[in-house]
Amino acid sequence: MKIYFVTHNKGKLREFKEILGEDNVEQIDFDYDEIRSSDPVEIAKDGAKFCANKYNKPIVVEDSGLFISELNNFPGTYSATIHKQIGLKGILKVMKDVTDRTCFYKSAIGFCEPGKEPQGFLGEEEGTIAEEERGTNGFGHDPIFIPKGSDKTYGEMEDVEKVKKFRRRAIEKFLEYYKNI
Repeated sequence: MKIYFVTHNKGKLREFKEILGEDNVEQIDFDYDEIRSSDPVEIAKDGAKFCANKYNKPIVVEDSGLFISELNNFPGTYSATIHKQIGLKGILKVMKDVTDRTCFYKSAIGFCEPGKEPQGFLGEEEGTIAEEERGTNGFGHDPIFIPKGSDKTYGEMEDVEKVKKFRRRAIEKFLEYYKNI
């Protein structure tokens, strides 16, 4: 069964196709209103259910965010909005005097077939916020996220090197479920 991935984000689409295979994923470029929640799984499940019923197809959506521990998980599920409003420089400015720079990248996959209840799958990766933007690879918060065990930001890593663990974990959990339906 082909997976229909609802996203505008070409970077996320590329990552999905790298993991699931080019021929197994078809993009639906559609903008829908997301519910407001601090839980990315809840947001992804709601989006998948809405889109599955709209398109009458099995749908996958993904919601991800950067959760900074010392800032009460800001920007969290509002990461894309905050990124558009203040950018990486704004986040770094907020982090200027913060000593505990621990953060988590979280990816939530929502999957739903038409008329059925949605399923949700969470992947996360611990890291730290860099002191400055580093690197030009990737998208979003990649130039300021240093995964645990590395001294490079995602922005400094080559695609082969980074294969984002948080998104891969969520996709692998989804695939385990998907194989059994």
